[in-house]
Amino acid sequence: MTPDKYPRNYVLDGQQRLTTIYGVLNWPNPKTLHKLNVYFDLDKSKFHHYAGKEEKRHIPLSVLNSTSAFLDFQRKNLFNEPDEQDLLERANILYEIFREYLIPVVTIKEKNVHEVCPIFERINSSGTQLNVFDLMVAATWSDDFDLNDQVFKIRESAKLKDFEEINNKIFLKIMSSIGGIGSKEEHVFKLRYLSSEKLIELAQKVQNSVERTVDFLSTDLSVPSDAFLPYQYQMVVFSYFFSKAKHPTNDQLTVLRRYFWQTSFLEHYRGAEEGVLEHDLAEIDRLVEGDNDVFRFPFYITIEDLIRRQFVKRGAFTKAFVVMLAGKKPKNITNGEAIDTEMALSIFNKKEFHHIFPKEFLKRLGVDPTQRNCISNVCMLSSSQNKQVLITPPSEYLSMSVKNLGDKAKEVFESNLIPFGSSDFWKSDEYESFLLERASLILEEIKSKW
Repeated sequence: MTPDKYPRNYVLDGQQRLTTIYGVLNWPNPKTLHKLNVYFDLDKSKFHHYAGKEEKRHIPLSVLNSTSAFLDFQRKNLFNEPDEQDLLERANILYEIFREYLIPVVTIKEKNVHEVCPIFERINSSGTQLNVFDLMVAATWSDDFDLNDQVFKIRESAKLKDFEEINNKIFLKIMSSIGGIGSKEEHVFKLRYLSSEKLIELAQKVQNSVERTVDFLSTDLSVPSDAFLPYQYQMVVFSYFFSKAKHPTNDQLTVLRRYFWQTSFLEHYRGAEEGVLEHDLAEIDRLVEGDNDVFRFPFYITIEDLIRRQFVKRGAFTKAFVVMLAGKKPKNITNGEAIDTEMALSIFNKKEFHHIFPKEFLKRLGVDPTQRNCISNVCMLSSSQNKQVLITPPSEYLSMSVKNLGDKAKEVFESNLIPFGSSDFWKSDEYESFLLERASLILEEIKSKW
């Protein structure tokens, strides 16, 4: 029995967290008293242990591990509550957080446990949570180079605008990729072999590339901040490109736009292995070498997808949808005034988006809650105008808008991808038919990005 045949892995930090998360999400009986039987109070936004009896508005975390169990809980407990829509939105946010959560894993292959422990103790003696960035700060530190200071300097760059919340691990991947090492975690660890001079030089290249990336995202693609970036992995790919292409051609920039929209709407990086990012960086190498026929993903989004798809603010698809709407330079459907999209997106989390068929109106019609929040029922509308609509049926407020807008009505509606013509089903409050028609318009707009 040799060590190579029977490798031994040590969990230096996070064992309790791993065990707890696994146990809570897989707890078999939500009606038993146990420390792993955890509920979430939707009213107080707090976690608590099962107390013997729970309110309908308390979600057992064990249902988050199964989409069918989660939807079943919503139907049985949240439908028809007075504040049903708010409860569903909070529940969906909780579900998305757990669904999208990635557990950070630091695998150290080239040192034994006795060599690793001093590094761990150095950064964790005060109870600091160990992650790959902290480990690399310790492993690359010298009198001349401090990784933490370098990343802080990049974040503080005025050219980063509203992209200062990019994850530290993303900066590491950008650094190791631009350094020609690779983007995987095992590649990132090899940064510690570089001299201080090389690391300083590499950090400057990273800053320049990230600044150019942010400029492209904000000015060309209308992504106002990192909050609207569907995937932070996209920062790695863009930065890698701009580190290699000092003077991009129009064709290359067209490919970058295609890459952004396709990876966003197809949720390309959702739960993706590190190899997916590595493949995309290899595609960038081909692009830089003159091959513009890269990032050709098949188009398989359907009208049915757009009707089922929920407007979930944290979701990559929703973020891409919002950025796409902003890029249309929409006008208020109520008065035709141009919408300040930068302002609207800056307060995205304060419900600055409008349901064309108001949710309360749909509730009165008996429409299923999941259908009320369909992404095809959402458009941009300034806050002041949104408050005026409230629960007014579209047959009333949109008809009045058309009358007031006159000859500009068609242009205003089209800027919001809202149907305008002889088959305007909003005129008769036919919701299902309206969704089909608007989803078709949205689908064509997405297709144009391919």
